[in-house]
Amino acid sequence: MVIERRFRAEKNVHKTYLIIGSINIIFRNVVANPLFVREIMNKITKPARLISGITLLFISGSCGLFAPGEDAYLKNYTKGHEYMLQNQPARAIPFYKKALKQNEHFTPVYQELAVCYQQVGEDDSAIVYYMGAIAHNPRNVDAYQSIGNIHFMQGQYDDALIWYERASEVDELYPRTYNNMATIWLFRDNLKIAKKYYEQAITVDATYPRAYYGLGLVALEEKNIEEAESRFIDAFKVGEMPEAIYMLGQLYYDTEQKEKSLVWFRKYLEKESTGQWAEKARDMIFLLEQELPIDK
Repeated sequence: MVIERRFRAEKNVHKTYLIIGSINIIFRNVVANPLFVREIMNKITKPARLISGITLLFISGSCGLFAPGEDAYLKNYTKGHEYMLQNQPARAIPFYKKALKQNEHFTPVYQELAVCYQQVGEDDSAIVYYMGAIAHNPRNVDAYQSIGNIHFMQGQYDDALIWYERASEVDELYPRTYNNMATIWLFRDNLKIAKKYYEQAITVDATYPRAYYGLGLVALEEKNIEEAESRFIDAFKVGEMPEAIYMLGQLYYDTEQKEKSLVWFRKYLEKESTGQWAEKARDMIFLLEQELPIDK
Protein backbone atom coordinates (compact mmCIF):
# COMPACT_ATOMS: atom_id res chain seq x y z
CA MET A 1 0.00 0.00 0.00
CA VAL A 2 1.12 3.54 -0.71
CA ILE A 3 0.42 4.69 2.83
CA GLU A 4 2.50 1.89 4.36
CA ARG A 5 5.50 2.59 2.11
CA ARG A 6 5.34 6.33 2.73
CA PHE A 7 5.08 6.10 6.49
CA ARG A 8 7.81 3.46 6.75
CA ALA A 9 10.14 5.70 4.73
CA GLU A 10 9.85 8.44 7.33
CA LYS A 11 9.29 6.19 10.36
CA ASN A 12 12.65 6.62 12.02
CA VAL A 13 12.67 10.39 11.48
CA HIS A 14 9.36 10.79 13.27
CA LYS A 15 10.25 8.31 16.01
CA THR A 16 13.55 10.03 16.73
CA TYR A 17 11.85 13.40 17.04
CA LEU A 18 9.89 12.04 20.01
CA ILE A 19 13.12 12.17 21.98
CA ILE A 20 15.22 14.92 20.42
CA GLY A 21 12.31 17.33 20.38
CA SER A 22 12.87 18.13 24.03
CA ILE A 23 15.17 20.57 25.83
CA ASN A 24 18.39 19.26 24.25
CA ILE A 25 17.73 19.24 20.51
CA ILE A 26 21.00 18.00 18.96
CA PHE A 27 22.88 14.97 20.27
CA ARG A 28 26.10 13.85 18.58
CA ASN A 29 27.18 11.53 21.32
CA VAL A 30 29.92 9.12 22.39
CA VAL A 31 30.31 6.88 25.42
CA ALA A 32 32.00 8.52 28.40
CA ASN A 33 35.64 7.67 29.10
CA PRO A 34 35.55 5.74 32.41
CA LEU A 35 38.90 7.16 33.52
CA PHE A 36 37.69 10.69 32.86
CA VAL A 37 34.49 9.94 34.76
CA ARG A 38 36.48 8.63 37.72
CA GLU A 39 38.75 11.67 37.69
CA ILE A 40 35.92 14.16 37.95
CA MET A 41 33.92 12.04 40.38
CA ASN A 42 36.90 11.89 42.73
CA LYS A 43 36.74 15.67 42.91
CA ILE A 44 33.08 15.69 43.88
CA THR A 45 32.50 15.69 47.64
CA LYS A 46 29.23 15.55 49.53
CA PRO A 47 26.58 18.05 48.37
CA ALA A 48 27.21 21.44 49.90
CA ARG A 49 24.64 23.11 52.05
CA LEU A 50 24.47 26.14 49.79
CA ILE A 51 21.34 27.81 48.49
CA SER A 52 20.76 26.56 44.94
CA GLY A 53 19.69 29.68 43.16
CA ILE A 54 21.83 32.44 41.76
CA THR A 55 19.35 35.16 42.70
CA LEU A 56 19.49 34.30 46.38
CA LEU A 57 23.25 33.98 46.23
CA PHE A 58 23.53 37.47 44.79
CA ILE A 59 21.35 38.74 47.62
CA SER A 60 23.62 37.06 50.14
CA GLY A 61 26.66 38.59 48.51
CA SER A 62 25.15 42.05 48.46
CA CYS A 63 24.36 41.76 52.16
CA GLY A 64 28.00 41.16 52.96
CA LEU A 65 27.71 37.46 53.81
CA PHE A 66 30.73 36.62 51.64
CA ALA A 67 34.27 37.62 52.45
CA PRO A 68 36.08 39.72 49.81
CA GLY A 69 36.75 37.55 46.76
CA GLU A 70 34.75 34.66 48.14
CA ASP A 71 31.97 35.20 45.60
CA ALA A 72 34.33 35.40 42.62
CA TYR A 73 32.90 32.13 41.33
CA LEU A 74 29.53 33.85 40.99
CA LYS A 75 30.98 36.35 38.55
CA ASN A 76 32.36 33.56 36.38
CA TYR A 77 29.13 31.60 36.67
CA THR A 78 27.07 34.64 35.69
CA LYS A 79 29.25 35.33 32.67
CA GLY A 80 29.03 31.72 31.55
CA HIS A 81 25.28 31.75 32.06
CA GLU A 82 24.96 34.88 29.92
CA TYR A 83 26.85 33.22 27.07
CA MET A 84 24.70 30.12 27.44
CA LEU A 85 21.53 32.19 27.13
CA GLN A 86 23.03 33.77 24.01
CA ASN A 87 23.53 30.29 22.54
CA GLN A 88 27.32 30.57 22.70
CA PRO A 89 28.24 27.39 24.60
CA ALA A 90 31.89 27.40 23.53
CA ARG A 91 32.37 30.82 25.15
CA ALA A 92 30.39 29.78 28.22
CA ILE A 93 32.46 26.69 29.03
CA PRO A 94 35.68 28.43 30.22
CA PHE A 95 33.74 30.64 32.64
CA TYR A 96 31.77 27.70 34.02
CA LYS A 97 34.98 25.74 34.53
CA LYS A 98 36.55 28.67 36.38
CA ALA A 99 33.49 28.91 38.60
CA LEU A 100 33.65 25.19 39.31
CA LYS A 101 37.35 25.38 40.13
CA GLN A 102 36.65 28.20 42.58
CA ASN A 103 33.68 26.43 44.16
CA GLU A 104 33.16 22.77 43.30
CA HIS A 105 30.04 22.67 45.48
CA PHE A 106 28.05 25.18 43.40
CA THR A 107 25.46 22.76 42.00
CA PRO A 108 23.99 24.69 39.03
CA VAL A 109 27.34 24.75 37.21
CA TYR A 110 27.42 21.00 36.61
CA GLN A 111 24.13 20.85 34.72
CA GLU A 112 24.76 23.94 32.62
CA LEU A 113 28.32 22.92 31.82
CA ALA A 114 27.06 19.50 30.73
CA VAL A 115 24.50 21.10 28.41
CA CYS A 116 27.20 23.32 26.87
CA TYR A 117 29.50 20.38 26.23
CA GLN A 118 26.62 18.52 24.64
CA GLN A 119 25.85 21.46 22.38
CA VAL A 120 29.43 21.61 21.10
CA GLY A 121 29.47 17.87 20.47
CA GLU A 122 31.73 16.82 23.36
CA ASP A 123 29.31 14.36 24.83
CA ASP A 124 31.83 12.33 26.79
CA SER A 125 32.48 15.46 28.85
CA ALA A 126 28.74 16.14 28.96
CA ILE A 127 28.11 12.77 30.60
CA VAL A 128 30.80 13.49 33.19
CA TYR A 129 29.18 16.73 34.26
CA TYR A 130 25.68 15.30 34.20
CA MET A 131 27.04 12.71 36.62
CA GLY A 132 28.42 15.55 38.70
CA ALA A 133 24.96 17.13 38.74
CA ILE A 134 23.49 13.82 39.91
CA ALA A 135 26.14 13.46 42.62
CA HIS A 136 25.11 16.82 44.04
CA ASN A 137 21.40 16.23 43.53
CA PRO A 138 20.44 12.55 43.14
CA ARG A 139 16.89 13.61 42.24
CA ASN A 140 17.97 15.61 39.19
CA VAL A 141 15.73 13.77 36.75
CA ASP A 142 16.81 15.92 33.78
CA ALA A 143 20.41 14.76 34.18
CA TYR A 144 19.36 11.09 34.04
CA GLN A 145 17.23 11.91 31.00
CA SER A 146 20.07 13.68 29.23
CA ILE A 147 22.50 10.80 29.69
CA GLY A 148 19.81 8.47 28.38
CA ASN A 149 19.34 10.75 25.37
CA ILE A 150 23.06 10.61 24.59
CA HIS A 151 22.99 6.82 24.51
CA PHE A 152 19.76 6.85 22.50
CA MET A 153 21.26 8.97 19.74
CA GLN A 154 24.19 6.57 19.53
CA GLY A 155 21.80 3.68 19.04
CA GLN A 156 22.78 2.28 22.43
CA TYR A 157 19.21 1.54 23.40
CA ASP A 158 19.95 -0.82 26.29
CA ASP A 159 22.11 1.82 27.98
CA ALA A 160 19.51 4.48 27.25
CA LEU A 161 16.80 2.36 28.87
CA ILE A 162 18.94 1.96 32.00
CA TRP A 163 19.16 5.72 32.45
CA TYR A 164 15.50 6.30 31.62
CA GLU A 165 14.51 3.63 34.14
CA ARG A 166 16.67 5.34 36.75
CA ALA A 167 14.88 8.57 35.94
CA SER A 168 11.52 6.88 36.50
CA GLU A 169 12.72 5.68 39.90
CA VAL A 170 13.69 9.24 40.81
CA ASP A 171 10.41 10.77 39.64
CA GLU A 172 7.59 8.42 38.70
CA LEU A 173 5.42 11.38 37.67
CA TYR A 174 7.69 12.54 34.87
CA PRO A 175 5.97 11.85 31.51
CA ARG A 176 9.05 12.36 29.34
CA THR A 177 10.69 9.29 30.91
CA TYR A 178 7.89 6.97 29.83
CA ASN A 179 7.69 8.67 26.44
CA ASN A 180 11.38 8.05 25.81
CA MET A 181 11.21 4.42 26.88
CA ALA A 182 8.18 3.96 24.64
CA THR A 183 10.06 5.41 21.69
CA ILE A 184 12.89 2.92 22.10
CA TRP A 185 10.41 0.05 22.05
CA LEU A 186 8.77 1.61 18.99
CA PHE A 187 12.17 1.59 17.27
CA ARG A 188 12.42 -2.08 18.16
CA ASP A 189 8.97 -2.69 16.66
CA ASN A 190 7.62 -3.92 19.99
CA LEU A 191 4.33 -2.09 19.64
CA LYS A 192 2.73 -3.60 22.72
CA ILE A 193 5.37 -2.31 25.14
CA ALA A 194 5.66 1.00 23.29
CA LYS A 195 1.92 1.54 23.60
CA LYS A 196 2.01 0.69 27.30
CA TYR A 197 4.63 3.36 28.04
CA TYR A 198 2.99 6.03 25.89
CA GLU A 199 -0.26 5.40 27.75
CA GLN A 200 1.61 5.58 31.05
CA ALA A 201 2.99 8.99 30.05
CA ILE A 202 -0.56 10.18 29.39
CA THR A 203 -1.72 8.77 32.73
CA VAL A 204 0.95 10.88 34.43
CA ASP A 205 0.20 13.98 32.34
CA ALA A 206 -2.85 14.04 30.08
CA THR A 207 -1.56 17.24 28.44
CA TYR A 208 1.73 15.72 27.21
CA PRO A 209 1.43 15.88 23.38
CA ARG A 210 4.36 13.66 22.43
CA ALA A 211 2.75 10.62 24.00
CA TYR A 212 -0.37 11.06 21.85
CA TYR A 213 1.88 11.55 18.82
CA GLY A 214 3.72 8.35 19.68
CA LEU A 215 0.44 6.47 19.94
CA GLY A 216 -0.39 7.82 16.49
CA LEU A 217 2.81 6.31 15.12
CA VAL A 218 2.01 3.00 16.84
CA ALA A 219 -1.43 3.02 15.23
CA LEU A 220 0.12 3.60 11.81
CA GLU A 221 2.38 0.60 12.31
CA GLU A 222 -0.72 -1.39 13.19
CA LYS A 223 -2.40 -0.02 10.03
CA ASN A 224 -5.17 1.43 12.18
CA ILE A 225 -5.71 4.68 10.27
CA GLU A 226 -8.71 5.86 12.29
CA GLU A 227 -6.82 5.45 15.56
CA ALA A 228 -3.76 7.20 14.11
CA GLU A 229 -5.93 10.12 13.00
CA SER A 230 -7.53 10.36 16.44
CA ARG A 231 -4.19 10.32 18.27
CA PHE A 232 -2.57 12.92 16.01
CA ILE A 233 -5.59 15.16 16.54
CA ASP A 234 -5.21 14.65 20.30
CA ALA A 235 -1.56 15.72 20.05
CA PHE A 236 -2.69 18.84 18.22
CA LYS A 237 -5.44 19.61 20.71
CA VAL A 238 -3.29 19.36 23.84
CA GLY A 239 -0.18 21.02 22.46
CA GLU A 240 -0.55 22.00 18.79
CA MET A 241 2.42 19.73 18.09
CA PRO A 242 3.77 20.62 14.61
CA GLU A 243 4.81 17.05 13.81
CA ALA A 244 1.28 15.84 14.47
CA ILE A 245 -0.08 18.55 12.18
CA TYR A 246 2.26 17.45 9.40
CA MET A 247 1.38 13.78 9.87
CA LEU A 248 -2.31 14.59 9.60
CA GLY A 249 -1.63 16.29 6.28
CA GLN A 250 0.27 13.23 5.09
CA LEU A 251 -2.31 10.79 6.41
CA TYR A 252 -5.18 12.58 4.68
CA TYR A 253 -3.22 12.77 1.42
CA ASP A 254 -2.47 9.06 1.43
CA THR A 255 -6.09 8.22 2.17
CA GLU A 256 -7.31 10.40 -0.72
CA GLN A 257 -8.78 13.11 1.52
CA LYS A 258 -7.02 15.85 -0.35
CA GLU A 259 -9.07 18.82 0.83
CA LYS A 260 -8.29 17.93 4.45
CA SER A 261 -4.68 17.28 3.53
CA LEU A 262 -4.30 20.76 2.07
CA VAL A 263 -5.81 22.33 5.21
CA TRP A 264 -3.37 20.57 7.52
CA PHE A 265 -0.26 21.18 5.42
CA ARG A 266 -1.15 24.87 5.32
CA LYS A 267 -1.70 24.79 9.09
CA TYR A 268 1.75 23.26 9.52
CA LEU A 269 3.39 26.09 7.59
CA GLU A 270 1.48 28.66 9.61
CA LYS A 271 3.04 27.22 12.75
CA GLU A 272 6.45 26.15 11.44
CA SER A 273 7.36 28.11 8.30
CA THR A 274 11.01 27.09 8.72
CA GLY A 275 10.36 23.79 10.48
CA GLN A 276 11.88 20.39 9.85
CA TRP A 277 9.26 19.46 7.24
CA ALA A 278 8.52 22.94 5.90
CA GLU A 279 9.90 22.26 2.42
CA LYS A 280 8.02 18.98 2.16
CA ALA A 281 4.85 20.73 3.26
CA ARG A 282 5.33 23.39 0.57
CA ASP A 283 5.86 20.69 -2.04
CA MET A 284 2.69 18.93 -0.94
CA ILE A 285 0.69 22.17 -1.00
CA PHE A 286 1.89 22.90 -4.53
CA LEU A 287 0.96 19.37 -5.62
CA LEU A 288 -2.46 19.55 -3.99
CA GLU A 289 -3.23 22.94 -5.48
CA GLN A 290 -2.57 21.43 -8.91
CA GLU A 291 -4.78 18.42 -8.23
CA LEU A 292 -7.71 20.20 -6.59
CA PRO A 293 -10.19 22.57 -8.25
CA ILE A 294 -8.92 26.13 -8.42
CA ASP A 295 -11.30 27.39 -5.70
CA LYS A 296 -9.72 25.00 -3.26
